[in-house]
Amino acid sequence: MKLNMIGKKSVFTDLKFALFLLAIIAIASSLGSFIEQDESINFYEENYRKPIYGFINASLILKLGFDHIYRTWWFLFLLILLGVCLISCTITRQFPLFLTSKDYFFKNQKKSFLNFPFFIKLRNLFYLKETIIIKLQSFHFFIFQKKNFVYAYKGLIGRISPILVHFSLILILIGSSIGAFQNFKAQEIVAKGEVFHIQNPIRVGWITSFPNINVRVNDFWVEYEKNKIHQFYSNLSILDNFGNEIKNQTISVNNPLRYKFSNSPIDFYQSDWNLLGIRISKDKQIYEYPLFSLKENSKSWITWINDLKETYTLIFDQFENTFLIYNENGNFLTRKNVGDFINEKIKIVEILPSTGLLIKYDPSIQIIYLGFAILMVTTSLSYFPYIQIWIFSSKKNSWIGGSTNRGKIQLEIQFENFIRFLEKRVESSVFNQKI
Repeated sequence: MKLNMIGKKSVFTDLKFALFLLAIIAIASSLGSFIEQDESINFYEENYRKPIYGFINASLILKLGFDHIYRTWWFLFLLILLGVCLISCTITRQFPLFLTSKDYFFKNQKKSFLNFPFFIKLRNLFYLKETIIIKLQSFHFFIFQKKNFVYAYKGLIGRISPILVHFSLILILIGSSIGAFQNFKAQEIVAKGEVFHIQNPIRVGWITSFPNINVRVNDFWVEYEKNKIHQFYSNLSILDNFGNEIKNQTISVNNPLRYKFSNSPIDFYQSDWNLLGIRISKDKQIYEYPLFSLKENSKSWITWINDLKETYTLIFDQFENTFLIYNENGNFLTRKNVGDFINEKIKIVEILPSTGLLIKYDPSIQIIYLGFAILMVTTSLSYFPYIQIWIFSSKKNSWIGGSTNRGKIQLEIQFENFIRFLEKRVESSVFNQKI
């Protein structure tokens, strides 16, 4: 039984196993980027009729949960396994290394210096040990001395950084897991001047409850540049339950409105727009007529207005103040502006636009961002080398040895320069002694 427990522990602390889990998670994440997520069943059946690479079809995508990879049980299980590996490695390896790095210990055998990657034997003349200690102090080493033994180290941050790297990765995994359980994405198409609640979800987490937020679309307009759409805007107001305005902001593409709900942000993105209808004045009465899109995904609309004598066809292109008028036979009559009369009785008063809003709520975003911020800083700090120097002085000679966990070439150059400095001091001391 003890052997099995040891085997399990060795698996979770094994670097190869952790890298294997990372590879699987990376492959699954790439599939999530390649395959559209959280779409309808009809979407996958229509777009994956022909298998990709000969085997990825709609049936396989839906069975294995590739349509919502980041919320499947097996993906969350991989994240938990990776988190257990990181925690196990931190407790059994990184913490002991850090704790022993702060302890000082001396080398009291000459043979032990032969095992160091860098060592040298010098004649013990004229305060050589004191000169070495002063030089090490100038390099910002922590120095411990006992009789003829000296131990020095620096770069302890290089030992604690891997622990913080693991902590940041665990933080990212926790944030990703929370995001799978508590988040939502909704799409709302709202007419100008209307008040709406979030009620058309695209994706909802397992334990997510919809926030009770009142939002009013105050205005919507499109900005054109060289007869092409440059940007479109919506002016939104967040209202309380009594209709009082809490926040007002004009949003556009890549410029969302962020509103804090239960200490977590809800983002309102500008995603699309449409024209719903027109408002006309006829016989001192106001009427509304719907607009119909000429083609799917096209920004041109058509509608018909009946008069006692004739039927008019109106065509609107883009969200502009002009429109074209045709008679019932399809013959072009004229171009008019909003506010003009079609005939003696009918006047086009206003175009009724609608705005498309993409609403996202994910309380894990802040945790994930914090994890990545710590990861970037600590990953950089982990490249700082941890250097150790030992000195043993006898009556005739002094032994100097050193080691590092990384940057061995750089340490070798520094060690060579250090030894040359000491050799020059020894030579000058011998020369002065002869004089």
